[in-house]
Amino acid sequence: MATAENLTAEKATKIDEKGVNEMPMPQAEEIEAICKVASARTVSPVPANKTRVAVLMSGGVDSSATALLMQKAGYDVIGVTGWLIKSGSRCCDTGMIDAARVCEQLGIEHHAVDLREMFKTEIMDQFHESYARARTPLPCSLCNTLVKWGALLRYGKKILNASYIATGHYARVVETEHGTRLAKARDEHKDQSYVLWGLTMEQVKSTLLPLGEFTKDEIRAIATEGGLVTANRPDSQDLCFIPRGTTTQQYLSNFLKVEPGPIIHTVTGQILGEHQGTFNYTIGQRKGLGIASSEPLYVTSVDPDLRVVYVGPKEALLRRELTASFTNWILESPPVEPFKALAKIRYNSKAEPAEITPLPDNKVQVVFDEPQPAITPGQVLGIYDLGDQYILGGGWID
Repeated sequence: MATAENLTAEKATKIDEKGVNEMPMPQAEEIEAICKVASARTVSPVPANKTRVAVLMSGGVDSSATALLMQKAGYDVIGVTGWLIKSGSRCCDTGMIDAARVCEQLGIEHHAVDLREMFKTEIMDQFHESYARARTPLPCSLCNTLVKWGALLRYGKKILNASYIATGHYARVVETEHGTRLAKARDEHKDQSYVLWGLTMEQVKSTLLPLGEFTKDEIRAIATEGGLVTANRPDSQDLCFIPRGTTTQQYLSNFLKVEPGPIIHTVTGQILGEHQGTFNYTIGQRKGLGIASSEPLYVTSVDPDLRVVYVGPKEALLRRELTASFTNWILESPPVEPFKALAKIRYNSKAEPAEITPLPDNKVQVVFDEPQPAITPGQVLGIYDLGDQYILGGGWID
């Protein structure tokens, strides 16, 4: 009978021969075999004079290197992977196999937690439901809050008896004169503090983020020196639940009804064409509009109720103000008065000076010093200190 170990060795050969991007997706029964072994594994007692860390392992080089670094630092390390997708995803299925392989290499326990129903309800379903409401979601940030620092943190502490979790995110937990802070990574190009805006202070204090002190090249070198089988695995660039070879629009069409409507120039009011579903458009989009124009046009707003897509020149995208809901503060005492800070409206944008005003009902108002392009509902507002070192909190842009 096939075992998790046999399947792992077989998959290792396929990866080595073909490369991760060329190998076929593993069969559902292969993943299930590994998950059954990993989820039924007995949890060992914490060794005397050791601190246990549950490393959240996706099967990528970053989380693999995190496990190695934690082991070298003298922690009692256990690997844990969330079983998130039934089968056929871009990276999660092969990730489960690779996480098991790395744990075998390091001689540590590997545990799996079946979170498929939770992931479908809270992450996958929310994705297309957000587009139906003309909101452009950021599912990786939601997954961090609900899955990694929600279900897996609880599992690590209550079931695995871990004092901390560690992840492969590029950010840092630091102690300052004002208390614990979630700081940006030393490598500005890899910093992921923005997608960790939803962590509470209690969660931050239970987290170790060793990769925040390194560059990506240094992490790959550490993984290579440690002989990890994931050392050369490419970074995932896509959403894990969208099947390989499927575009976002194709994926959304499986859930959302195509209802055509007009594309209207936001300045002149002229009807420029017809769209094939508002869910195919997001604010700031320029390509794929399906209309002819003598000037570059961008999506300026989307009205799913009236089935209208509005487009206009680049300057029509500029706004100085926004509100955000479900605000979270990574501070000992949440602010109650307006204050100056830096605010960031998308992952790849720069944090810009703004006045932040806390509002009732866990909302916040942001007024930028200078107008910002393409402020998009559904995306994350990240709030940083004026020195651009620490993320202070954030919310979901309305």
